[in-house]
Amino acid sequence: MIKFVLNAFPRTGSTILYYMMKKGNPNAIHLYEPLHDKLFLLIKEEGSAFHKVESLWDGYQKLPKKTLLEMQMKHRDCTNLFCFADIEPYLDVIHAVDAEIMMQPNRMHFILKDMAQKYGCKVVHLCRKPADCFLGFAEIFAMYGKDLTNNCSWWIENIYGFVYFFEKQYEAIAQKFHAPRADNFLDKWLVVWTYQNYYAAVQADNENVMFVFFEDVVDGDAIKRIEEFAGIKLGGAEIIDKKRVYLSDDKFKAEIDKRIDALGLREMVEEIYEIGGVK
Repeated sequence: MIKFVLNAFPRTGSTILYYMMKKGNPNAIHLYEPLHDKLFLLIKEEGSAFHKVESLWDGYQKLPKKTLLEMQMKHRDCTNLFCFADIEPYLDVIHAVDAEIMMQPNRMHFILKDMAQKYGCKVVHLCRKPADCFLGFAEIFAMYGKDLTNNCSWWIENIYGFVYFFEKQYEAIAQKFHAPRADNFLDKWLVVWTYQNYYAAVQADNENVMFVFFEDVVDGDAIKRIEEFAGIKLGGAEIIDKKRVYLSDDKFKAEIDKRIDALGLREMVEEIYEIGGVK
């Protein structure tokens, strides 16, 4: 059964918390990114080569073969997931497993309350301030850029995939919520960051759904609060590298703030910060 869900906006430290979740709860089955559009290809081929930590995908090998086949048949593209019913049959298959399931998706922002109500699980959504979050994407590409000559196809495909992924999310959000129109990629990304984290934040009741900033995991008491809220353990906190958390300088933070105001997103962003308990 599904016991715990760690949902997150991408590049918010979710892989780190997933590693800590695995470390602290070794008897559970851990499912990394179960809504990823290329999940079954990644399980088969990629493993953990990208992240360079112990296998992220080995939890799927602990599932019954029949369960994996059912999951594959019911799996769908969740790039833009607004309705719980669209993914419910897939999640029902996972919930039917006779073991504690803990999973880390990055696409459940709009259905967190539905998850908690349907499966009786605890749900945490992980956020990160926008300037550092955006630069987190640049950091990962720079980190692997040194391998460009060895594997240029992988590098280029992943940069293209990053842009295409958020472009698709922006268009869907703009259409559904009449979100501000934006012409350049950074503004589109800010719209996506704001709307996905805002709708995740307003679902938080601290009984079934909790909203947490990664900054509070690094420098606050969020680890303890998550453990008490969800009844789980988070081990291996030494994996957190503060140098990779705070990436932005004041100039870029000011630029992000200027764009948030120009897009008319300030009220939503301030509510995200208030619910998350950060300034």
